[in-house]
Amino acid sequence: MKKMLFVYNPMAGKEQIKGSLSDIVRIFCRANFEVTIFATQGPEDATNIVKEKGALYDYIVCSGGDGTMNEVAAGIMHLEKSPVCGYIPAGTVNDFASSLKIPKNMPEAAELITKGKVFRCDLGQFNQKYFTYVSGFGAFTEVSYQTPQEWKNALGKAAYFIEAIKHITEIKVHHMVIEYDGGVIEDNFILGLISNSVSVAGYDAYSKMDIMMDDGMFEVMFIKELRNPIEVQQALGALMTKNFDSDRMLQFSSSRLMIRSDDEVQWTLDGEDGGFCKEAEVRNHQYALSIVCDPEVADSVSQKNLIQSK
Repeated sequence: MKKMLFVYNPMAGKEQIKGSLSDIVRIFCRANFEVTIFATQGPEDATNIVKEKGALYDYIVCSGGDGTMNEVAAGIMHLEKSPVCGYIPAGTVNDFASSLKIPKNMPEAAELITKGKVFRCDLGQFNQKYFTYVSGFGAFTEVSYQTPQEWKNALGKAAYFIEAIKHITEIKVHHMVIEYDGGVIEDNFILGLISNSVSVAGYDAYSKMDIMMDDGMFEVMFIKELRNPIEVQQALGALMTKNFDSDRMLQFSSSRLMIRSDDEVQWTLDGEDGGFCKEAEVRNHQYALSIVCDPEVADSVSQKNLIQSK
């Protein structure tokens, strides 16, 4: 029998796993898995159990929001040999699951883990921490962890926008020097997103059509300081239309970034608080996370399939 460690966050997304836990375990047992179950009780629990016990298992499956997935991936990065990972989304937004088109229905996601294809996707490193799909700073990036859990459970995505509106006049400007594969940028910025994902906070953020999740490259967006109402309107229009021809907005791809700021910048990693720092080294670990998803989806976000089609 294949050995599986199943880590779940009982509080994620309206505690929705309560009604599905028995069905999920039954699906895994039927597929000849020997399942060990661990329920998280607080921050870093998932990372710690994976670091401590993960080497004993063939599969590590998690259920929760993107933060739970982040913790499991971080734990896996500390193992000498990486087990196969599975994800049953149970959070509010679930960007990482959406990018891989993992079903929102929990038993269906469990079935996929038993029958799907193992896709080796990239994983990001931010200084000594890890992220599965996005690291960010600035305007609205802090909203996800400032939003009360009760709001998330009751209102879903709308809760994030309510909290964002409260902070729209508080956008802070950071003077930064950014080194990346294509050169160096120095300017004042209000937002930065570094991602390996089709969507961020439920929004398809990039104009690039073919976003590959195993090409060793991040998709990057920076928005410079908006100095007057016209530039604010232009930036909002660009975000809506994905026509990023404004000189206040930058998009590019890079495998590594070194970001230095004059002040302490608050970052988020996969929607959770990433702490404050003046210097951030962001690196892409190609093929680092082996995760199960639908074979057609895996092919659609794989650089190998893109190369073969040319």
